[in-house]
Amino acid sequence: MQTTDITQYKYALPSLTKLFAKFTEQKAIDTTAFLGQWPTRYQSNASAADLTVMMDHLDLAGVCVSHIASIHGHDTRSGNEALWRECEADRRLWPFAILNPTEPGWREELAWATSSGAYGVRLLPGFHHYDMDHPEAKALAQAVRHTGLPLQVCLRLQDERLQHPCYKVEPLSTHAIVKLAIDLEGHPLLVSGIREYEWDEIWRQLPSELQSGQILFDLWYCKSPISVIASLCQRGGAGAFVYGSCVPLHIPEATVLQLAAAEISEEERYALSRGNALRFLGLSQQTTESMGIDNVKGDPTYGLVIREEAR
Repeated sequence: MQTTDITQYKYALPSLTKLFAKFTEQKAIDTTAFLGQWPTRYQSNASAADLTVMMDHLDLAGVCVSHIASIHGHDTRSGNEALWRECEADRRLWPFAILNPTEPGWREELAWATSSGAYGVRLLPGFHHYDMDHPEAKALAQAVRHTGLPLQVCLRLQDERLQHPCYKVEPLSTHAIVKLAIDLEGHPLLVSGIREYEWDEIWRQLPSELQSGQILFDLWYCKSPISVIASLCQRGGAGAFVYGSCVPLHIPEATVLQLAAAEISEEERYALSRGNALRFLGLSQQTTESMGIDNVKGDPTYGLVIREEAR
């Protein structure tokens, strides 16, 4: 992982990790993470072992993870197959298949991912050079809907100012997200890499019936203004956001500390850290045994400790 690794905080700065307590006690779910090596950043890489260290240190119930090779490779299937192999190392690694609707075999790959136990599907229109109005992109979104798998769409994975000059990627427009949400008719949708003001733009355009929690947004890019999480909750965002780190492109501590220190209710902290993610993944009524992650770290309740959710 990056130079500022989560393990450094465990050993070098124990006083800082104490500040994470209100987050770690939630048994949070990280909805946005990746395995592999980012091609233009030497220090941006993560293995399954790296994510296990992060999960143990932050007491995460699970991580929704994809492989970077499916973003930058010649096809998505090679990275997805590598993802499944690496996820075997830890039951808390939950594979999200990256698909590309401009590839001719995406239907077969979706069928393979579904039958292989994918937890969801992740799309990166900017990196794969298509818009969600592309006929095949529309067809893929509807095909995912019919499988019942949750869909995640990444607006961006990094600040545009930090992109390599030879690899410029345009973020998806907020209008495209609104149109996609309407087309999906309430199917679980997670939008990743959104700025705080972009959420406002999307929320204002959404029909009222879609503002009930079926479209969610992750928090890793909501870094400002100060007290942004409290501000989002005051504006009704407690049911609309989830924790996501975007590791290894970003370090998790920034968002973890924001969630731990935010002046919000414990119900709101739980929703943002875990509850909303359970709803997105459709795991509210599951048991630790059926998820296959019981007895993790010697504690039979570690992992998906079930709590009744309002759906």
